[in-house]
Amino acid sequence: MKPNKLVQIKNVVRADACIQFLMNRPKTEMVGLGLIYGKPGLGKTTYASRIAFMRGYIYMRLESTTTPKSFAVDLMTALYRRFGLGEFIPSGTTNNIFKHCLKLLDDNPETVIVIDEIDYAFKHERLLGAIRDIVDVTLTIVILVGMQDARNRLAAINRHYFDRCNYFYEFRKVGRDDIRKIAKEVMEIPVDESIVNKIDFNCEGNLRKAVKIMYIIERAKASNPQLSIANLDLGRDL
Repeated sequence: MKPNKLVQIKNVVRADACIQFLMNRPKTEMVGLGLIYGKPGLGKTTYASRIAFMRGYIYMRLESTTTPKSFAVDLMTALYRRFGLGEFIPSGTTNNIFKHCLKLLDDNPETVIVIDEIDYAFKHERLLGAIRDIVDVTLTIVILVGMQDARNRLAAINRHYFDRCNYFYEFRKVGRDDIRKIAKEVMEIPVDESIVNKIDFNCEGNLRKAVKIMYIIERAKASNPQLSIANLDLGRDL
């Protein structure tokens, strides 16, 4: 299978619309905060990481151990790398490091930051506040990426914060047309409707599972080019 492809399926096109909307917003009237969310396995992280790599955005992934200090250090490290400032040697208080981040972002107003696994920030009021400060103090666009309940959780935690989000997009299950498009672009065997049918029927709209099935089919075809896809048993592999 061809690696690192970002196929223009419906979720990708609509998530891109979120970023484009924020880029074109009246910047003095609206902050650049958006939220992309959805169930596991629909391609959110793949989209977030690959679009960041392709377009030179800053990609950050929160973890269960992320603190306001570690976030500030990671952001500063990413900013130094992005703007060619050399190696950042962490020193000073969290507040001072973060103020330096805001100064760099204020000097580079076209910056886009993608923050994945935003759900981990919901238990840290200071961490959420720091992310809000980025869009309040600078013209930076910040795209939050979270699980299917991220929108409701954010509204429940802080309605004022929720109201600052100017675009929401929920990733949806992949459909048959999306599967066909992905298969034709990433699989290294001819893709006919029997393959599309097999993937569509078994993946249940889950992109992660669909990609796994594509890999299984490729391996099976490599071992037996005459194999009938309709007769391929996926049970033990899924």
